[in-house]
Amino acid sequence: MLVQTVERGSPAALAGILPDDDLVAVAGRPVRDSLDLIYILGWADEESLAWVFRRGGSAGAGDVVSVDLPADPADTLGLALAADSTRTCGNACTFCFVDQLPVGLRPGLYVRDEDYRLSFAYGNYVTLTNLTDEDHERICEQRLSPLYVSVHATDDTVRRRMLGNPNAPSILVALRRLATAGTRVHTQIVICPGVNDGDVLDATLADLAGLGETVASIAVVPVGLTAHRDGLPAIDPVSAEASRAVLTILERRQRQFRRERGEAIVYGADELYLTAEWELPPYDGYDDFPQLENGVGLLRSFEADLRERARDLEGAVDRALVIDVVTGELAAPFLARALREAFPPRSDIQALVTPTRNTLLGPSVTVAGLLPGRDMALALERKTLERGFAADLFLLPGEAFNEDGVTLDGMTVDEIARAAGRTPVVATRDLVGAVLDFATGGEETP
Repeated sequence: MLVQTVERGSPAALAGILPDDDLVAVAGRPVRDSLDLIYILGWADEESLAWVFRRGGSAGAGDVVSVDLPADPADTLGLALAADSTRTCGNACTFCFVDQLPVGLRPGLYVRDEDYRLSFAYGNYVTLTNLTDEDHERICEQRLSPLYVSVHATDDTVRRRMLGNPNAPSILVALRRLATAGTRVHTQIVICPGVNDGDVLDATLADLAGLGETVASIAVVPVGLTAHRDGLPAIDPVSAEASRAVLTILERRQRQFRRERGEAIVYGADELYLTAEWELPPYDGYDDFPQLENGVGLLRSFEADLRERARDLEGAVDRALVIDVVTGELAAPFLARALREAFPPRSDIQALVTPTRNTLLGPSVTVAGLLPGRDMALALERKTLERGFAADLFLLPGEAFNEDGVTLDGMTVDEIARAAGRTPVVATRDLVGAVLDFATGGEETP
C-alpha cells in the first residue's frame, strides 16, 4: 500500500517514513490491501508492531525499512495510504445497469465492480465468478462474513446466459464452499421475465433453502430497464401480471421458510408490490429488514419511523408549516398516504408530495434513489406553479445523492434549489429530523 502523505510530527514521520514508501508487511504478515491491514491490527495483542516498507514504492529498488509503530490505524499514525484498486467485472450481463447509462454522469457510476472485499465492507453485490482458491482461503481465514451475492438462478445454464459468461463457475458449488468456511450470504435475484422467473425462480429458492443457515436472506427484485438500451438484448419489463406471478411464488416459499426457520428469508422488493398493485407486507413481515438497502421493506420502514417519530414534532412547531416531499412516481401514492396519517388535517404540518418523472433514464425507472437533479428541480418548479403557492420547506430524497452530496447527473442540493427557484431545499433520509431541524432553527440535527 503506497504512502501518499506523511503528517509532519506524527509517529510515522518521526519513524522516518516518507511519501512513496510502500507498506508491504505488518507483524510479519504481508499487506496486500486495507482489508489485510485491518485484519492484522484487529487481531494484534501487542501495543507495538513491526511495520515494513519498501523505499521508493512497489516498483522501486530501494531498501526495505522496518520500524516499530503502534498497532493503530494508519491515519492515526499520520499515514495517508493509497486507496485499494477495485476488481472489475468480467461478465457481460444482459441486464447490466451500467450498460444502460447515458454519457455524462458521475464517473463512478460506470465502474463495474466485482470485488468480494467491497461486498464484505459495503454490501456490494458480487457474482463470485472471479474468486480464486486464494480468495476462498482468505475469506475463510479473515472470516469475511456476510457477503452479498447475486445469484439470479441456480440453474447454471440460465445463470450463464444471464451473466453473458459461458465459463461462469457453478454458483451452488461456490456457495457450498463459502458455507464450509462459515461464511453467511445475503443473496439477490434480479427477475428477467421469461428467463429466471416461474419454475426457474421456484427451483432457485428451493436450492438456496437447501443451503440452510448459510443463506441469511434472499431479495427478489425486478430488472431495471432504462431508455438507453440501443444495441442491447431485448428484455421485457416486469409487468403487473409478472409481478403478481413472482410474488405468488415468493409468498408460498415464505410460508415454508417460516415453518422451517422462523423467518421469511425471501423478500420481494417494494417495487414488485407497487407494480402488482398489492398491499405491502406488514412491518413484521420483513423480520429484521436484512435487505433494506436493496429496496426491500424500505417503505414500511419509513412509514413506521414516520408514525413513531412524528410525535417528536408536537410542540416543536410554533406555526403552520407546509413541507413538500420529492419522490419517484411509483412510491408517491404510498408516501402521500403515510404522510396524511402521520400529519392529519388539523395538525400544524401539511405534507405535500411531488412525484417526479425520470426523464434522464426513462419513465420506467421510478425509484427515488435514481432521480437526477435536473428532474427534481423541474418537478419542484412545476408543482409549485400548479399549486399556486410555495411550501415552507422542500425535501429531496437523500438516497439520490452520493457521499459527496451529488446526484447521478452531478447536481448539488444548492444547484437544484437555484434551478427550481425554491428555498430552503434539503436532501435527507430522515424526514422528521429535517423538519425538526428547520422548525427549531437548526438546534436539532436531522
